[in-house]
Amino acid sequence: MRIAVLCTDQGVRVPGDKGASLHLLAVTRAFARLGHDVLLLGVAGHGAPPSDLTTHLLRHPGRAEGLVRERNKLALTEHFVTEAGPVLADFGPDVIYERLALFGTAGQRLAAAAGARHVVEVNALLAQEEATWRGLTLAEFAVEREQAVLAGADHIIAVSAEWADGVRRLAGADVPITVVPNGFDEEVFAAPVDREATRAAYGMPPLARLVVFAGTLRPWHGVDVAIRALTALPADVGLVVVGDGPVRDELEALAATLGVAARVHVLGQLPHDRTAAVLGSCDVGIAPYPALEDFAFSPLKLYEYLAAGLPFVASDVGQIHSVATEFGSGQLVRPRQGHLPRRQRRRAAPSIGRGRGRRHRVGLQRPTPQAGGSGHAGRPHSQRGG
Repeated sequence: MRIAVLCTDQGVRVPGDKGASLHLLAVTRAFARLGHDVLLLGVAGHGAPPSDLTTHLLRHPGRAEGLVRERNKLALTEHFVTEAGPVLADFGPDVIYERLALFGTAGQRLAAAAGARHVVEVNALLAQEEATWRGLTLAEFAVEREQAVLAGADHIIAVSAEWADGVRRLAGADVPITVVPNGFDEEVFAAPVDREATRAAYGMPPLARLVVFAGTLRPWHGVDVAIRALTALPADVGLVVVGDGPVRDELEALAATLGVAARVHVLGQLPHDRTAAVLGSCDVGIAPYPALEDFAFSPLKLYEYLAAGLPFVASDVGQIHSVATEFGSGQLVRPRQGHLPRRQRRRAAPSIGRGRGRRHRVGLQRPTPQAGGSGHAGRPHSQRGG
């Protein structure tokens, strides 16, 4: 089968170290490993394109905010239609597999032109997410486009039963959906980790008990609560943050204000293999999500914690509950109200649990199929989304 993998989201670049970028590459490589002819169409990142894949990458339009940013996204969608059309005509796809993007109608239009089936992967309903957390001037238009894409797709892959329900509410009860939860890339976590050397390389204290968060630093990830929790935990407990994002400055300022800055180690965005090594050198993974309404993420970070041999402490919301139940390595805590960063509009983050989890390698098995579909923890991906 000839599969064109498409992502028009300017925030998901190829190559890139963000979880969404890694996920896009991992899914593309998975199709190739299954013996399909694969073409990846996306937004160019920093560095050379992956040498093991056939790609066609468009230039990033540049950073912007507000209405200018939204217009850039609309223009980029049109560029994909005009520039990728001839490439796809030469490739002759049977399927266009598209990661849902804000304002992203390119896949639907390109599939119609190529006579290909259109499969849409839903990691979030982006018009809703963008309007809630960042603000969206063209919100109504974005919802209309998203609804049209989902209603017209030949099939939808949703990463959680909650997102599948959201798609049905938006696009109709009869849309064909399969639920496939996220997972981890076995090859990335196969290498042994030198705990002492990794801690030394990243300036992490050699003897401390380290809690780790891996992911983009966004308001809904609740890292502020982990920082606040340090004030109530023994002095030998530290927090390692692998990732970067829009609330990094606020989080570092909070740590300084609370007098725990020396115990918070923000490493920034790391290559995927380095992230795996850092996770393996820590003691407990965390996912302290706020008490969000309609929580629907399939947190990649949980599967990567498990792959690294870490137990985790996480909010008891959405799919997280089933992951903890399935693998028996998670301590769940109840989200509760708290203070929000200035952009947040929903309830605040939960408190993380005290104590140190027992480190052990977790055997990952196939979870129970959900919502009319099937999922498995070994689905290739990477991180940190959701």
